[in-house]
Amino acid sequence: MSNKEKSTQHIKLYAGPEHACGYIDNQTAVSLFADPSLPMNNTLYSELSRLGFRRSGNHVYRPKCPHCSACQPFRVLTEQFKPSRSQKRILKANKNLSIHFEPAKPSHEDYELYELYITERHRDGDMYPPSYEQYADFLFSDWCKSAQIRVKDGEQTIAIMCLDLLDDGLSAVYSFFTPDERYKSLGVFLILKTIALARKLNLPYAYLGYYIQNCHKMSYKSAYRPAEVLHNNRWKLLSETIPSSDIS
Repeated sequence: MSNKEKSTQHIKLYAGPEHACGYIDNQTAVSLFADPSLPMNNTLYSELSRLGFRRSGNHVYRPKCPHCSACQPFRVLTEQFKPSRSQKRILKANKNLSIHFEPAKPSHEDYELYELYITERHRDGDMYPPSYEQYADFLFSDWCKSAQIRVKDGEQTIAIMCLDLLDDGLSAVYSFFTPDERYKSLGVFLILKTIALARKLNLPYAYLGYYIQNCHKMSYKSAYRPAEVLHNNRWKLLSETIPSSDIS
């Protein structure tokens, strides 16, 4: 058994309360949280990410639902990734935008964009109505190495991708952007820039959260391939776990 396996197997996990699933209708969900009293650091978090965990604020969690296993941790293989024709068109359409990679920190200016995004795109979700405290508590952490991809049109910030810097990849925490129709598919653009940045940093993976085959909110991730999902506690190519005819 490796030292890394030893360091994660003794972590206490706590189940959160059962709640309505945000992705599958008429389904309940439960999350497992890593012991909040444990001194978390980036090395341990990187190990947990390989076991399917994610970060929300200072909390590290993964789904563990009693009647469902639809959520599959998803990561893009950055070295092998090649944009599709539609993705190339999005990159071309946004070529005049400037890209900035910077440390992550909350700001009232960025919150205004976050508030606009949540209000325009997710008014029916549990993140509405937004607040500055919610934004700061959700996206940022006291112990995690985090960064942001900032997209600007001239001097105006129009999109942000919040990232965690793992030892084997970049983990996309959340993205938000202007709903202005002058810009082409900013959400896709941010994911493509995340994959490109991971490759530039010689990181093999871009972690994009959870993939749910039959949920449009989550199944769009299959457009970024080749990719792996954590299936039965093993990382496998998406094409090996889902018939190619079912991959959008």
